[in-house]
Amino acid sequence: MNKNGGKSVARVVALEEAFLHPRLRELYSPSYIKILDLVKRNLTDVGPERIRRMDAAGIDLQVLSHVQPGVQTLECDTAIRLSKEVNDWLAGVIEEYPTRFAGFAMLPTQSPKDAADELERTVTQLGFKGALINGHTQGRYLDDDSFSPIFERAQALDVPIYIHPTDPPQAIIDTYYKDCPAMMQGWGWQVETGTHLLRLISTGVFDRYPRLKIIVGHMGELIPFGLKRINTALTMGNWLLASQSKAAEFAGPKVMQKSVFYYMRTNVFITTSGTFDQAALQCAIAELGIDNILFSVDDPFGDNFEGMDFLNKVQLSKDDKEKLAHGNAERILKLAPGSNLQRRSNRSLFSFKAKIKAKTARVLLSYLVK
Repeated sequence: MNKNGGKSVARVVALEEAFLHPRLRELYSPSYIKILDLVKRNLTDVGPERIRRMDAAGIDLQVLSHVQPGVQTLECDTAIRLSKEVNDWLAGVIEEYPTRFAGFAMLPTQSPKDAADELERTVTQLGFKGALINGHTQGRYLDDDSFSPIFERAQALDVPIYIHPTDPPQAIIDTYYKDCPAMMQGWGWQVETGTHLLRLISTGVFDRYPRLKIIVGHMGELIPFGLKRINTALTMGNWLLASQSKAAEFAGPKVMQKSVFYYMRTNVFITTSGTFDQAALQCAIAELGIDNILFSVDDPFGDNFEGMDFLNKVQLSKDDKEKLAHGNAERILKLAPGSNLQRRSNRSLFSFKAKIKAKTARVLLSYLVK
C-alpha cells in the first residue's frame, strides 16, 4: 500500500505526453508560441530533466508525441520533410533512453500516401508504436476516403492511431467560440474530437478496417457519458438511412453495419489524459470495460503528480489497476514488459519540492474556480 491508501502497481506507462521540436516552434504563430512558452521548459526537454520529473512522480515510461498541430497546418512538401526530420530526431531520443521513452509518429496527413509510408517507416525501422494525428487536416476529417491509405497501413502494421484535439474549422469557431474563446479548449476541443470519432464510426470506417485501433484521450472526449443515448440514436439512424437507400435502389451514404457500442468496445481505446476524475473513470469503465482504458497524464499540460495521485486512489482490483497503469498499454502498443525497478528512487529533495509545488498549485486552482 502507498501513503495515499491505494495499491502500488508494477509499472506506470503514460501515452499522451507532448514535446515541442525547435524547427516547428519557428513556424507556429507568435500568439500560439506565447501559450506554449508557459510550459516551455518542460515541453522542450526530452532528456534527463524530463526523466527526473517522471521519477519524482513515479512514472516509468512516456510515449512521446509532438504537440498539436504538428505539421498538419503546413504546406504539403514542408510537412513531409519536417515530419521525417522530427521523427528521426525522436528516434534518437528513444535510442538514448529506451526504457523511459517510446514514440508516436508525426504524419504529413496533407498527403495520405506519404503519411502512410512515414507510418510504416517509423514503425518498422524506428520502432515507433503508432502515430498521433491532430484532428482534421485543413477541414478534412479522417473519414474522408482520401485518408484510406493511412488506415490500411495502420491495420496492416497492427498499430493504433491516436486522435488528438485541435481547433475546429474556422466556420465552427466563428459560430460557437468567436464571442467566448475560453470555451475553445475547455469544451470545443472535446466536442470536436468526440465528433471526429463518431464520424469514423458512423461512416463505416471500422467496417472497412475491422482491425483498426483508434485511441482518444480525456476520458473518451465526452462520449462515454452519453453513450447509451448516442448508441441508440446513431445506430438506429444509420440503419434507417441504409434501409432507405436500399429500398430506393441507389447508392446512399456509407453507414456503419454494427452498433456504436460494438465499435467503442472493439476498435476504440481511451486514456485518462487531463481528466483525473474518479466518477468519470467509473463511468468509462462501466460503458467500455477496463480493457479499453489506459493511463495518461498530458504532460506538461497535465500535472504528473495529480495524475499519479488519481491512479493511486483508483478503487479497482489489483489486476484491473495493473491493466490501467501499464498492462493495456503494453498489449495495445506491444511494449516490452518492464517494472518500476527502472525508475530511480523518488525520495529526493527535488521530488519533495516538486510534490509540494504541484499540490500547492492544485489547492490554489481549486480554491479559485470553486
